[in-house]
Amino acid sequence: MFYKDVQISIDEVVIYLRKSQSDEPSMSVEEVLKKHEDILQEFCENEFGQKLPDNQIYREVASGETIDDRPVIQNIMQQMETGFLKGVIVIEPQRFSRGDLQDCGRMVNALRYTNTLAITPQKTYDLNDEYDRKFFEMELTKGSDYLEYYKKIQRRGREASVKRGNYIGSVTPYGYNKLTYEEGKRTCHTLEINPIEADAIRIMVDLYLNKGYGFTKIARSLDEYGFKPRKSEYWSPAAIKDIIENPVIIGKIRWNHRKTVKKLSDGEIVKSRPNNKNDCIIVDGKHEAIIDEETYNKILDKKGKNPRLRKSEELTNPYAGLLYCGTCGRAMSHKKYKQGKNQTGTISQSMICNNQANCHTRSVMYSAFEAKVIESMTKAIKNFEIKLKNNSANSKKMHMNIIENLEADLKALKEKDEKQKDYLEDGIYTKAEYLKRNAKLQEQIAKVRESLLQARNSVPAEIDYQEKIMRFQDCLNALTDSSISATQKNIMLKSCIRKIIYRNNCESKPGIGRYVDNLFELDIYYYL
Repeated sequence: MFYKDVQISIDEVVIYLRKSQSDEPSMSVEEVLKKHEDILQEFCENEFGQKLPDNQIYREVASGETIDDRPVIQNIMQQMETGFLKGVIVIEPQRFSRGDLQDCGRMVNALRYTNTLAITPQKTYDLNDEYDRKFFEMELTKGSDYLEYYKKIQRRGREASVKRGNYIGSVTPYGYNKLTYEEGKRTCHTLEINPIEADAIRIMVDLYLNKGYGFTKIARSLDEYGFKPRKSEYWSPAAIKDIIENPVIIGKIRWNHRKTVKKLSDGEIVKSRPNNKNDCIIVDGKHEAIIDEETYNKILDKKGKNPRLRKSEELTNPYAGLLYCGTCGRAMSHKKYKQGKNQTGTISQSMICNNQANCHTRSVMYSAFEAKVIESMTKAIKNFEIKLKNNSANSKKMHMNIIENLEADLKALKEKDEKQKDYLEDGIYTKAEYLKRNAKLQEQIAKVRESLLQARNSVPAEIDYQEKIMRFQDCLNALTDSSISATQKNIMLKSCIRKIIYRNNCESKPGIGRYVDNLFELDIYYYL
């Protein structure tokens, strides 16, 4: 393929496929992608003389609106940054992004500053060209406008269906099964009672109202009775609370209760789902109630009369969002408590699994836990210092040499291919001899192309070990500085550590004492 007198080889392009809101709704994602793939492969045959191999075709099956929600396009953008990718073939520009203007700008900049062409069967866009960029941006903006309009129409349709008493949620509420029925030409959904789960809800309500149980005690009781939650082995207090406070159990439909809200925080868009009283819709559903409305109101009344004192919202656990139990996978918390057997008022601190009542993983003293983290980070810094001294960053240079050698091999093989064709035309080779020799050559070319593609897709990132040493050392200094808040420590830890898995096979039961050997291990996953 030639563009502005510059030849682009088939090895330097990829196909990107994604289903859009504008595609035929009755077609599945697979059907749409296959249809577009056939069109683009025909285009490749006309431009390059052959179809693209499957390893150069990228299929996006995620349905996210933004680039951050679509891992495949992120992968392609990373390949753009290597400089080896010369073009991305799509059915139309809007396939790159139908998100907001920020996403459109991000896509334009990615194509423009990596000198990557956006190739469609109708037109090839060079984003360094002022007019191409203008037309390309117009196409993306048009797609964004259509997406907003389509979402508005969808939202109206959902609200109309809810107001007719239909259940349109993606997750069936506990206590019910989803039921499909026809309403004219429409296929609608409602709920029917699941007898076993409905009995569990009635027990929850009875324990809460008549026995005075709290949500934690109700959860333990349901575990003992043999009732199982949908997606976990044991009940959690939060799940109990959500179930008995959901008006669906009295035959109501609730919509927009937890509407996704986007806010700008530190220059980034953050999504949250706060309780939404203003736009929340609650109407009579078409399904049967599990408990009566009077009982439900008693639940709400009791909740109002027994308010919980809100604890300080200031973070107290520096390892929040990082530390997980190796037995059950649940998060671990930082607990403080007074020693009850003496009058000194000594405060003890420990790290404990939030699901310890069920997984029985033994807790650990906070000081011992943090000492092991500090020891591990100290070793990591020494490792970075060794790599910096040995100039390990040369691995990228070595990898680039491999790519250059493969490119030279491919060029030589292509030149040999041209010579064989010349020999055939000049009568030096018979047709049979040419086919025999060229078949071996094409096999060699295919192998080198495959190796070259793999090498281009696996270029190691150039690591700044000096920066890592400074970042890890700053984090270590913060951990041992009592004047630094847990929130700030948490931020610094998360810049170095992805996850910590706590493993402890010691027996956990009352009476064994806190001062016997407590052997535990930490699997710490760093950003390397």
